[in-house]
Amino acid sequence: MPTTELENKIRIRRSSERGFEDFGWTDNWMTFSFANYHDPNWTRFGPIRVIVENHIQPHKGFESHPHRDMEILTYVSSGVLTHGDNMGNKEGIRAGEMQRLSAGKGIVHSEMNEHDEVEHNIQIWILPDQKGHEPGYEMKRYEKAERTGRLRLYVSPEGREESMRINQDAEIYAGILQKGDLYEHDLKQGRGAWLQVVHGTIRINDDVVLYQGDGAGITDLTKLELEAMEESELILFDVAMEFKTPYRID
Repeated sequence: MPTTELENKIRIRRSSERGFEDFGWTDNWMTFSFANYHDPNWTRFGPIRVIVENHIQPHKGFESHPHRDMEILTYVSSGVLTHGDNMGNKEGIRAGEMQRLSAGKGIVHSEMNEHDEVEHNIQIWILPDQKGHEPGYEMKRYEKAERTGRLRLYVSPEGREESMRINQDAEIYAGILQKGDLYEHDLKQGRGAWLQVVHGTIRINDDVVLYQGDGAGITDLTKLELEAMEESELILFDVAMEFKTPYRID
């Protein structure tokens, strides 16, 4: 497929073009409009509303704060992020681990780096299918060997393959591909894929290249063919582009 035709189906969000805030104790690299950053050209992809990359300094973090009616996923690439909430959960999220927090009717939580090394995470907000769900909490972890050379399913609506359940028509995969590894993912009609490169370099369908921090929204393709140009850590979303949500999304 010629590059010009393929690029019509793949919308690239380069790392350097993302919104950026530096608070000293953490940074925010924002793929979509979030908090004080607004870009009308980048507000969401399907039900994916927020993708924020953080590097939290040692013994710093987000003190207790509330959320409601949002599906919040946190994927840790390195370090440990300690989560605490008003449901009684307190747990460290480690490299290769993803946490699902369904805010639903309302939760209060904190996210702290209680350790001596910088913590690196990707936080994702996905619009729920309705308001007022009961708050929920889950963790999913794969050891590095289990998620190397493939992408593992962390999240799905029905909890397929022992994944965490989410209140939206969205699947989330993550893993590590070694240099030269090939990975294929089929897309059904009406679905789109968002690929986020945490580390490394990835070629899509033998043409478009993404680098560390880059993301891309893919529509109108039936198959993704990913090739790792070096060891690469990825998050892949497979989402319904038409979906049920109580929020106004135009």
